[in-house]
Amino acid sequence: MTQTQPQTAGHIPEEQPHVYTVSEITRDVRAILEAAFEMAWIEGEISNFRLAASGHAYFVLKDDKAQIKCVLFRGQRVGMKFTPEDGDQILLLGRVTVYEARGDYQVIVEAMEPKGLGALQKAFEQLKEKLAKEGLFEESRKKPLPEMPWKIGIVTSPTGAAIRDIINVIRRRNPKTSMLLYPAKVQGEGAAEEIARGIAELNQRKDIDVLIVGRGGGSIEDLWAFNEEVVARAIAQSKIPVVSAVGHEIDFTIADFVADLRAPTPSAAAELVVPKLNDIVQDLQYLTHQMIERMEEDIGDYRERLRYLIDRRFFREPRRILEAPAQRLDEMGQRLLRGLDQWVLVKRGNLIQRVHRLFQASPQKILSVLSERRVDLVARLVRRLASQINLKKEKLDGAAKSLNALSPLNVLDRGYSITTKSGKAVTSSKQVNKGDTLRIRLAKGQLDATVDKTIE
Repeated sequence: MTQTQPQTAGHIPEEQPHVYTVSEITRDVRAILEAAFEMAWIEGEISNFRLAASGHAYFVLKDDKAQIKCVLFRGQRVGMKFTPEDGDQILLLGRVTVYEARGDYQVIVEAMEPKGLGALQKAFEQLKEKLAKEGLFEESRKKPLPEMPWKIGIVTSPTGAAIRDIINVIRRRNPKTSMLLYPAKVQGEGAAEEIARGIAELNQRKDIDVLIVGRGGGSIEDLWAFNEEVVARAIAQSKIPVVSAVGHEIDFTIADFVADLRAPTPSAAAELVVPKLNDIVQDLQYLTHQMIERMEEDIGDYRERLRYLIDRRFFREPRRILEAPAQRLDEMGQRLLRGLDQWVLVKRGNLIQRVHRLFQASPQKILSVLSERRVDLVARLVRRLASQINLKKEKLDGAAKSLNALSPLNVLDRGYSITTKSGKAVTSSKQVNKGDTLRIRLAKGQLDATVDKTIE
C-alpha cells in the first residue's frame, strides 16, 4: 500500500516507487534468470536424489559453499545411459529458472554426465555389477561349443563387413558348414532389441549348433547395443552356445562377459567355431595310417604265434596227442561198467524190500484188521453208551423227585387251592373287590366264584 506525500506550495513532488506483488517480483526474477542463464553447464555433487512416482527425479546439486535444487523430468531421465546416485560428481546442462509456487530457484536438467567418467562408461559399470551379482558371468553356466558344427546362426548386420568376414572364413575353413543369417541393426536406436530378438528366434530352430553375435569395430557409442541389458539377457537365456564377436580386441562389452565364448573379431569367431576341414581330413588320414600300422603289427604278432604253434608236436604228430586221452577213456569205461553192476545190485535189493512191504500192506489183510478193530470199537461204544444212559437216567430220576417235591400240585393234594384273578395269583383280600370273579384251582378241577364280601 502506498502513502501520498503531502504537497505544499512551491514543493515538487517526488517520483513514487513501484510496488511489486509477490507473484510479480517472482515472475520478473524468473525472467531475468532465464534470460541470463538460458542454458548453462553446472558442476557439483548430487545429494538427496529422489525418484517420484511420476518418473520425475528431484535432487540437490552442491559444492562446499552452496547448493541448488534440480529437476530431472522423466523424458530426459529415460534417455540417460546411467542412473544418478547420491555422491556422484556430475556435469549437467540445464535451464536456471524459478519455481514460482515456492519461490525457489532451480535448474531444469536437460543432460547429465558423470564428471571424470563418461555416462556410457558409468552405465557400463552399473550394468556389469548388476549382472555379475545375478551370476550371469559365472563360468559354471557357460556351454561348450560343438566340435563339428554343421549349421551356424549369425546375428549381425547384413551389409556390414562382419558378415563378409565370417562367410569368407567359414567357407575357407569348411565349405560343408552351412550358415543362417538373422539380419539386425548393430547400432543406433532399436539395435539392441533387434539383436535380442534374433537370438531368441534362432533358438526356436532345432538345426542350429552355435550362434555368432557381433559386428565390426567402432567407438563405444557405436558398440553400445552390445552393452544393453536386453542383449545380455537374451544371450544368457539362449539354449544354443553363443560366441560374442564384437570387433574390439582391447575392451570388453557386456555381451562378451555373458557369452559362452568371447572372440576379439568376427573373423576370429568364425575361426574358433569352425575347425579347418583340411585339418580334420589330415587328422583322419593320420589316425587311419596309425590304425593300419597297428593292425599290421598285430597281424604280424599273430602270424609269429601261429608259426610257433604249428612247429609244436600238437600239429606235427596229432595222433600221439590222442593216445593218452584214449587210454584214459578206456579206464573210465571200465570203471563205469563196474559201477553200473554195483548200482544194479543195490537197486535190486531195494526193489525186493519194497515188494515185501507191499505184500504186507495188502488191502485184503488191511480190511481184515480193520474189521476186527471195528467190532471191538462197536462193542466198546455200546458199553460206553449204556453206561452214559444209566448215568443220565439216574440224574433224571433225582431231578424229577426234586421237582415233584417243589411242585404246587403236591400242595394242592394236601387240601390247599390257588386263587387267581384275571390270570394273576391273589395273595391278599386287598387285591379284589366285591363282585369280582375269581378262579379257584383245586388238586382236581377248578371253581369260578364271585366275591360277596372282602375281609381283611
